[in-house]
Amino acid sequence: MRKLMRRDEGVALIEFALIVPLLILLSVGVLDVARALNAVVVLGSASEEGAHYAILNPTATIPPGQSVPPAIASAARARTAPLNADAITVTAEYYDNATAGFHPWPTAGIPASSPAPAGVIVRVRVSYQWSAVSAVAGNLLSATGSNTLSATSLMETRR
Repeated sequence: MRKLMRRDEGVALIEFALIVPLLILLSVGVLDVARALNAVVVLGSASEEGAHYAILNPTATIPPGQSVPPAIASAARARTAPLNADAITVTAEYYDNATAGFHPWPTAGIPASSPAPAGVIVRVRVSYQWSAVSAVAGNLLSATGSNTLSATSLMETRR
């Protein structure tokens, strides 16, 4: 019996079996965090593209039954290449000096009377429902349990 206790032949295999699950979990967690960071960068680019289109086309109209001009939404969705474009939510707002606040994009576009001397500030927000592969990364990136990633861009039109 003492002879068996002093043998080292299976120790490396047992140590390897104990460490491999932790290494796999760590690797998947790192990949999840990288996927989330990639999604945030892509969403930032998409919101900038949507805001850029909105300042170049402040008279973009909203068809009945929609909440954002489809041209602005499609300009933003065009920059979401690795993400699922159908899962992207786009909102567009403009800043009204009279009420000193942001308002949803008007159906007929931004009124020409708003504001006369300077430009109009446009805000485009792009959101995406992200899901982690591992529970560790999902809990690490979201303390509340919600994994909605979003990016917002502000730009000013010149008239």
